[in-house]
Amino acid sequence: MKKIIFLVILLMAIWGESHACELKFNISGEQKETYKAGEEVIIEIIITYTHRKCEIELSDTKFTYEGIKILGATPWKEKAPAIFARQIKILVLDDTLKEGVLSIGRKCSKEGVFGSIKLQKG
Repeated sequence: MKKIIFLVILLMAIWGESHACELKFNISGEQKETYKAGEEVIIEIIITYTHRKCEIELSDTKFTYEGIKILGATPWKEKAPAIFARQIKILVLDDTLKEGVLSIGRKCSKEGVFGSIKLQKG
């Protein structure tokens, strides 16, 4: 019985660590509780591969957004082995939405990674 419990715990641990990538967002400069319409914000996106080689290109990363406008972006840059970063410059829009959202998705056979950052408007 102890062997079965150990095996179940081991399989759950392995399954929980099967993500293909890790995704992190950083706001450059001063982080605020709320952002005003017209403010420009630079967001750094960091993708870390948790496997050796990804089957999809970084250029295939999908970006969606609402309540903001993308003004520009740097190319993806390898900061360290298997760690890639890109900066996105956004403009907070004057609209009826209470927050601006930048979402990112990478879909692959190893589950991929999806995430978003929300900026409260005020």
